[in-house]
Amino acid sequence: MKPLFVAASLALGLCGCSESPPVVQILSAQVPTAECGLDAEAAGSAAGSLNLAYGRSYLLGLFVNSSYVNTPLEVNGVPLDPEPGTGGQATVLVEKVELSYETTPNVRIPDQTINYTGSLNPGSEQNKLLINLLTRESAEALLDNVPPGSDPVQVIVTVKLTGKFASGSGSFESNEYVYTFDAFNATRPIPVCGPDEVPDAVAPCNSTGGQDGNYPSCTL
Repeated sequence: MKPLFVAASLALGLCGCSESPPVVQILSAQVPTAECGLDAEAAGSAAGSLNLAYGRSYLLGLFVNSSYVNTPLEVNGVPLDPEPGTGGQATVLVEKVELSYETTPNVRIPDQTINYTGSLNPGSEQNKLLINLLTRESAEALLDNVPPGSDPVQVIVTVKLTGKFASGSGSFESNEYVYTFDAFNATRPIPVCGPDEVPDAVAPCNSTGGQDGNYPSCTL
């Protein structure tokens, strides 16, 4: 009976195997500064807010690791790749950002896939990638369902990066990273800008405002 027991255990998947982690991993996120800066030493962010009366985007910086490396190739003793860690065949090329949404209360926001151009050096850590969690289509879906004065809607966004290796050896998918923000629609007592007045750039990456409690000093 013992061999039969072992066979049954394997059939049930009780082999103690585990999946390898993806070679590209999103580790943490941070809201960029008004100048679009990210600080790897500063605390990360797990949630935020967006006032749709002033903003249609939610900008987020991702800190990403790549564990992908390859065996150096030489021709007549001359390496084909530059020094390790500076690019070459083990570079990871990020080509797409996949976004999916869950909301409370339920609002239908279609999943989105956006084109992206970025690269990660071999075996590198704390790479910084800037993304927008809302496309035009997903922002319009929120606007249609969050009218002025209504209750906030909690938006849970799942982010995944996809792309290929510069070596041509295949493609990759990162882990899924989840970020949450509350979307609401409420006007604030912000004055209209004067003839020569320009709103202060306080929102991430000089955006129009409304993200995470940042509002312009005046409206155009």
